Amino acid sequence: MQHRCIIFSRSLPETSLGGCGGKESDTLWMATPNKGSLSADDRSRLSKHFNVPESSHPHRWAQLWDAGDFLPWDRGGPNPALEDLLNQNKGLIGDCFVERKDGLTRRKTALVPGCGRGYDVLLLASHGYEAYGLEISDKVIEKCLEEKKTNGHTYTSNVHSDRAGISTFLKGDFFASEWNNVVSGGTFDLIYDYTVSGII
Repeated sequence: MQHRCIIFSRSLPETSLGGCGGKESDTLWMATPNKGSLSADDRSRLSKHFNVPESSHPHRWAQLWDAGDFLPWDRGGPNPALEDLLNQNKGLIGDCFVERKDGLTRRKTALVPGCGRGYDVLLLASHGYEAYGLEISDKVIEKCLEEKKTNGHTYTSNVHSDRAGISTFLKGDFFASEWNNVVSGGTFDLIYDYTVSGII
């Protein structure tokens, strides 16, 4: 069985696609629109903050989230490009269920690395996916769970409520492998990435 892995990315390196299903996946790259770009001042501040060896970037992201006073990428809701895909262009990714080898069905899995407060994870779950959000900071995982508890019911889709999926938030570094053992099979049908690192 072959699954399509669609990656909306401006920063995710192609070499990190192992968790997307490897040889069994058909990968389609799509660029997301640059709506609501960061101001020149915000980009400059982020650039200075990340002017360290790349191996230190996860820690630097965690610092920003832990401080909580400079999060210019946080739009306060799901990315409009993802909403458009799920609501109007679903043919690109198909149904949220896929047939297994034994003839039964399973939910497609979706990963949002660097998920922030979890808006996109909750949106994917509302559309029937088994959605996983990955973040580097305990503080931001708390924010994800808070968003789920407070506003989870507001994420709606044209999917019947009995088909709504689940959302799970994991702490970990995307480029490390420890967190991936939590997910059954360690592969994903869809990876959605939209970060500011591509414009720093």
